[in-house]
Amino acid sequence: MRPSTADAGPPEAGLSARAPLPAAEAVIVGAGARAPGGLTALQVTMSVRALKMDPRESHLIDRAGEPMVTCRLPSIGDHVMGLDRLVALGGPALTQAAFPWLSAQRQRGQAARPLPVIVALPPRSRPGFDPRLESQLLAGLEARSQVPIDHARSTLVLGCRGGGAHAFEIALERLRSGEHDAVAVGGVDSFFDPDALEWLDRELRLHSMHTENGFIPGEGGGFVVLAARGRAGSLPRLGQVLGAAVGAEPRPYGSDEPCLAHGIMAAVKRAAAPLGVKARRIPWVMNDVVNERHRVDEWSYVMARAFEAFSPDVICEQPLLKTGDLGAASAPVMLAMATVRWETRCAPGDCVLIGTHSEGPERGALLASVDPAR
Repeated sequence: MRPSTADAGPPEAGLSARAPLPAAEAVIVGAGARAPGGLTALQVTMSVRALKMDPRESHLIDRAGEPMVTCRLPSIGDHVMGLDRLVALGGPALTQAAFPWLSAQRQRGQAARPLPVIVALPPRSRPGFDPRLESQLLAGLEARSQVPIDHARSTLVLGCRGGGAHAFEIALERLRSGEHDAVAVGGVDSFFDPDALEWLDRELRLHSMHTENGFIPGEGGGFVVLAARGRAGSLPRLGQVLGAAVGAEPRPYGSDEPCLAHGIMAAVKRAAAPLGVKARRIPWVMNDVVNERHRVDEWSYVMARAFEAFSPDVICEQPLLKTGDLGAASAPVMLAMATVRWETRCAPGDCVLIGTHSEGPERGALLASVDPAR
């Protein structure tokens, strides 16, 4: 097991690798996740660290007449799809994330105030998209999680993987402006849908013995509760979000001309700006690469062209190789995993950059770290 950054060796020559982290306005006071391999953020994280993966055959048949294989929770029946499936994935994750914030209010003798929620979802353009998500998801999450939700100040972001970073970008703007004292930010998604899987199969994107350049579909839900630094009080500070950004890729997958990763580069530069590469370099990266060549190529461009932002021995991890592709839940689940790694002292660094690539042009990046005030 790799030691934490606190046990790292001397800094690189000419660079203060141990310069103090800046204090961000958005403090992480709760985190929750649910994905194949785990029902809590801790279980999901340790399952990935143990390199555990459990793809299972389904009753759905691919174009070759073979059962389609996906990573999915065995606790949710295969007959549950669309809105109901996403509620079953996201509700428990929201309960985990919101518990410390709501518990602190109850201990002070206060009634639990409704919490604004910003949640990333699959795009409308994805085959099998359930239109009920736009009108009924928040009510379903509230009923399943037993977390009071401020519906009037909540937002749905329908942007696939990049939408997860966009959800955090919106949350940071609202916390900085004072619009919210605290906000739950997350994402919920599942590829377990006949139309979605048929589309991936038709496009030769389902990993199989006959399709090397494909991925294993997954599902999951992840949430964190961000509180304004001045309102976090005595709550445990699991980390902080320094920056989040999205960028538009002019040549996404399927374009006639080659992609040069302009979108993800723009997102990474904006998200990493608060750190200041002249004072600090990023020691740890988590991304949504799942061995599809176009995502591998895009991220390779980032590591090569933005090399000054990363430490020479940067650790680059691909957690979705063990959970299956989590779609819009990717960034929130990876951030929840990072908080667990910091809490259990098995993180390869005190700062992490999370990168995501949507099916369309949207690309996202998120920079988080331990809280320097802890």
